[in-house]
Amino acid sequence: MEYQKLENGGKQDKLKLLIKESPKTYVIDASVCIKWFSIENEDDVSIASSLRLQHMNRNIFLVAPDILVYEVINALAYNPLFNADKVNMAILSLYEMDIKFVEPYAGILSESSKLHFSKNITIYDSIYIALAKYINAQYITADEKLFEKVKDLGSIILLKNYNIF
Repeated sequence: MEYQKLENGGKQDKLKLLIKESPKTYVIDASVCIKWFSIENEDDVSIASSLRLQHMNRNIFLVAPDILVYEVINALAYNPLFNADKVNMAILSLYEMDIKFVEPYAGILSESSKLHFSKNITIYDSIYIALAKYINAQYITADEKLFEKVKDLGSIILLKNYNIF
């Protein structure tokens, strides 16, 4: 019942209005965000950092499904270079960046399910693509295997190919 109400207006309409009135909007995934915190043995850290800086300077607007927070924190928690304090600092940092975290909506979840079956990707990965499609934004990932599976969908950018302006 709550999802139906959201589908017909309310928070979703506000999300679309926020996106429409913002500078260039991108949906990012955990593979990009992890590079902000765990830079050792990571490629394209400078590009990821530039993306974050552009967002912080309000030149672009970053959006992600709320699952991003769980994925990033989980990855950092299993990183031997991180302890509880460093993980907690990363959590605070993510929220201080003012990324727009989007809760699940039925329409986005339905599209995610379709993508899962048509592209043979996880629901976790497909939710980012479905969100980008829903808000008519480009999706940025650092996951090359995922990119190869979905690049034909369009509006998907591999982080290493992101043009820093």
